[in-house]
Amino acid sequence: MERPIEELESEICALSGQIAAATARYLLLLADFDQRRGWAGWQLHSCSHWLSWKAGVSLHTAREHVRVARALVSLPLIAEAFAHGRVSYSKVRAITRVADQKNEQTLLRLALEAPAAHIDRLCRGLLAARRPTKNNDLDEERYGGRWRWDEDDGSLVINARLRPEDGARFLAALTRAEYERTRTDPELDVDAAAPAPRNIVPALTAIAQMVCAGLESPVASPAAEVIVHVDPATTHAHLDDGPGLDAESLAEVLCDATMRTVNHGALGKTISWSTTARTPSRLQLRALLMRDRCCVVPGCGRVRFLNAHHVHYHSRGGETDLENVVMMCSEHHRALHDGYFTITARGDQQFAFRHSDGREVLYAPAASGDSEEFDDRYKLIESDAIVPDWQGEGLDLSFATDVLIRNWERAA
Repeated sequence: MERPIEELESEICALSGQIAAATARYLLLLADFDQRRGWAGWQLHSCSHWLSWKAGVSLHTAREHVRVARALVSLPLIAEAFAHGRVSYSKVRAITRVADQKNEQTLLRLALEAPAAHIDRLCRGLLAARRPTKNNDLDEERYGGRWRWDEDDGSLVINARLRPEDGARFLAALTRAEYERTRTDPELDVDAAAPAPRNIVPALTAIAQMVCAGLESPVASPAAEVIVHVDPATTHAHLDDGPGLDAESLAEVLCDATMRTVNHGALGKTISWSTTARTPSRLQLRALLMRDRCCVVPGCGRVRFLNAHHVHYHSRGGETDLENVVMMCSEHHRALHDGYFTITARGDQQFAFRHSDGREVLYAPAASGDSEEFDDRYKLIESDAIVPDWQGEGLDLSFATDVLIRNWERAA
C-alpha cells in the first residue's frame, strides 16, 4: 500500500532538518579538529586533504566544509540555528561568505525567511558590492625584497614588500601554483573555491620548479642553475656558494633531474660535471605514469610535480626499473627523505607505506555509520524546522544589497 504523499513530504522535510543538525555537529567537530591540527602529519598538508581521504569526499567539497567549519566558530547564532535544523547547509555555506559578528543576526533572519536560491544570489551580490576600492597613493621606496642564507641552519630567508597590484598578481600566481601542485584530477580545469595558500613556501617552490624545468637558462652563470658540489672521498656535499647538505638531503637532490652535481678531487679540483641525475627512460616514465597515475602515497592523489623515486636509492645501488621506482609528489618525496615514512617493495610492483613508528598507511580507510543511532539522536527535530517562512516573493537583488549595506554602515 502506498504511503500518503503528505506523509512522504513530512518525512523528507524532517530528515532534511535532521541532516542539517547532524551536519552542524559534524562541522563543529571538524572545526575543533582543525584548530587542534589533528590532521597534521607527513602525508597531508591540510585539513581538507585529510577530510577528503578519511571521509571520502572530493577535495573541493572538503575545502568548503573546512571553510564553513572555521567560519561557524565565530558565528554562534548561525551555528545554533544550524544545530537545531532550522537552516540548511546550503544556506549556511552561502551566508558564511559574508557574515561577521555585526551582520550575523540580519543574515540569519533572512536565511530563516527566504529559500536557499535567494540566499545564494543575495550573498553573491553582497560580495560583489562590498569589494574594496584601490588606493594608488603609493610610496615606491617601501617596496623591494632581499634574500640570504641563514648561517645557523642553512635555510634560505626571503623578505619582501610588494605594491598592491603586484601583491595581487603574486598571490594569483601562488594560488595557481598551489592548485597545480595539489591537483588530484587531471581532467578538472577549474576550482572556484581554491584559496590563496596560507603557507606560500610550497607554492613558491612549485613556481621555481616550473621555471627551471620549462625554461632553458638564458645565462651561463652558476646562479641560474641548482648546482651541488660533492667530494667522493668524504661524501661531503654543499650547494654552490651555499650551505652544506646532509646525507638524506643529498639523496633527495640526486633524485631530481633539474639539479647538477660537481665532483671534486682530494685537493678540490673539479673532476666531473654531471648533466642531470639518473632518471627513468621516456618509455619507463610512460609506464610509471600509466601504472601510478598520481602520487602513490595513500591519501595524496596529486597529479602534478611528480618525481620518479627509487625505493632503494639509485645512489646506493638501486635499479632503475618498475620494481623499484614509484611516482611521488614533491612534498611527499621530501617527507620520505626527511624520515617521516618509509616505502618497502613487496614485489610484483607492489609497495607498502609505513609511518616512522612502523604502522602501515592504508589507502582507503573504511567508513561506517548507524542509521538507528542517527534517528535516535535527532528525533526531536520538528518536521518543518528547516522549512523557511517564504510566501513566494521574488528577490530584487540590487535593492536588497543596497538596503543591507546601508543599514550595516549606519550601525557601524
